[in-house]
Amino acid sequence: MKRLVIVFAAAAAIAALGSCGDDKQNFLEQMFDIDARSSKNAPPSTVEELKDGIAKYGKDVEKTALAMEKVGTYWRMLAVKYLEKGLYGDAYDAAVVALRHYPDSAGLYYVVGLSAAFLSKTAAAEPGGGGASRAAWLATSEGSYKRSLEINPTSSRSLYGLAVLYTFEMENHEAAIAPIEALLSAETNNIDALFVYARALYGSGRLQEAADAYDRIISATTIEAKKKQAADNKKRALDELYGG
Repeated sequence: MKRLVIVFAAAAAIAALGSCGDDKQNFLEQMFDIDARSSKNAPPSTVEELKDGIAKYGKDVEKTALAMEKVGTYWRMLAVKYLEKGLYGDAYDAAVVALRHYPDSAGLYYVVGLSAAFLSKTAAAEPGGGGASRAAWLATSEGSYKRSLEINPTSSRSLYGLAVLYTFEMENHEAAIAPIEALLSAETNNIDALFVYARALYGSGRLQEAADAYDRIISATTIEAKKKQAADNKKRALDELYGG
């Protein structure tokens, strides 16, 4: 009975508005049309509808945009924090979510690239060795590093990560040379980069150049353990070159 009274009251209200003239009737029709279109996710069809929609939803849209910006920042920070702690699976997942908010972030693609490279190692625990899984992770890592460098061609982290991926994980030593040379052009005495460079040259059969790169390390570093490692690697390269 109560529901019948409400329906009757609504009908009476509509009838009353209609009796007040065409202007009020048109307003009522527009009001119902906006609500109906909104409920169906249909866009406004007139200037008046757009103005009404802006007035009605503008503040809510702004609040939602600000909230989503905070959410994106949260996921980006979380990805970096996971990476710092060596939680590569979690770092990968968080970075992928963050990229939905920041699709042009070179840093996030670096996080994905490094995380995927580490996750490729987990394939060994899969039945049969996980060859396909490992290949998929390595491809993801390579693509992510490349995308990072498309956005920021001078990113030292991504240049280094891509070179390490090529020479130590994919054994594509020739491919490692270009990115590591690009890094060394800006950071001439980056010892870690020099080791990767020398290894890539050695793996490519460029033994004299590898020995020269190890000489650069010996001259540049003050850490005795690294001097010794470079000297040992240099000797190995020269022994192979000259049959020592």
